[in-house]
Amino acid sequence: MDERANKIVIANIPIPKADKEVPWALPKDCRWFTLQVRDGTAIRVAVESGHVAKLEPPYFTIKTDNSWDERFLDVDMRYGLPLYFACGVAGKVVEAIMGVYDPDIGGEG
Repeated sequence: MDERANKIVIANIPIPKADKEVPWALPKDCRWFTLQVRDGTAIRVAVESGHVAKLEPPYFTIKTDNSWDERFLDVDMRYGLPLYFACGVAGKVVEAIMGVYDPDIGGEG
């Protein structure tokens, strides 16, 4: 993973129901990301299904008025990375901004 991000991707992931798991995935070749809840509500995140809705560890909490900023992903992102979200309050939106390497975008590096 030597190439730097050459494309910015923004996603809005709706969490329509309280304490219900919502699957989503970081895109293939993601190099960095920031995740936050639009109104600052705390949210739970896991990398395996079945944890966040039932409050079963392991999961990670993005606390109230905070974000998860990952600037140097040191994982194999050739296939993306599944994430699972849940929130104790219905109707929230997770905002994601990501730097992605797209091999189809030309240019000098």
